[in-house]
Amino acid sequence: MKSQIKCVLLMFLLSISITACSTNKSSLNPNNDSSSSSNKISDTSVPTITSSAHITPSESKPENNKSLAMEAYKIVLQNKIEFYSIETKKKVYLNDFLTNNEIYGTTSKINHFAVLDMDGDKIPEVVLGLTVDENPNFVEVLHYMNGEVYGYFFGNDQLSGLKTDGTFRWLSGGLTYNGYGKLRFQTNSCETDKLAYHESSATDESSTTFAIAYYINNKLVTKDSYKAFVKEEDAKRDVTWYEFSQENISTVTSKTR
Repeated sequence: MKSQIKCVLLMFLLSISITACSTNKSSLNPNNDSSSSSNKISDTSVPTITSSAHITPSESKPENNKSLAMEAYKIVLQNKIEFYSIETKKKVYLNDFLTNNEIYGTTSKINHFAVLDMDGDKIPEVVLGLTVDENPNFVEVLHYMNGEVYGYFFGNDQLSGLKTDGTFRWLSGGLTYNGYGKLRFQTNSCETDKLAYHESSATDESSTTFAIAYYINNKLVTKDSYKAFVKEEDAKRDVTWYEFSQENISTVTSKTR
């Protein structure tokens, strides 16, 4: 009987020793499941959060850019923030731009304004018709880009007959060189893509007669083809002009969003 009791006690002590040994090995093993699970939780405990406040205009949707643009135009027209004048290469408030125009050294005022997408990027521009001594001499085009408003200055003959699709008439060198175009904006400049034009040149140095060449998309075309283009262009809907007032600024910029 005593022998049986000793045997049971020996087996019990041996079992305890094996369990303790197994526990110690588990606590020292860096690859055990418990440790691995703990490491994974630590790696993901601080998630990466992207705030919408940090989304730049170029990364946001076109409709968001449109809303940002219209808000920027509104406060520029209200003389609350400056815009960047491409011609003077500096930022200026609208009132200062009008009363001390460094480009032509004149004082001008805004007669009317229009809001339309001139370059087809789904974001409108604002076109200001400027008068000097009540004469419509100049046009200032405001364009929203890279979170800022840029201003581009034109003579009235460079941008007239504006249509809702952004096309317009331009005149250069008198009646000898004129046509129709559309603006293409860049950070430091603005170019006119010539959609169609005609130009006159003397047949020879001593002659008073002129030869007229007609072009559409920079390709030589017949006079009839050019006249058909002009007829189609003239049939387009003219842009809507609004009287320049604080009420219209708020109404039109909000309606266009």
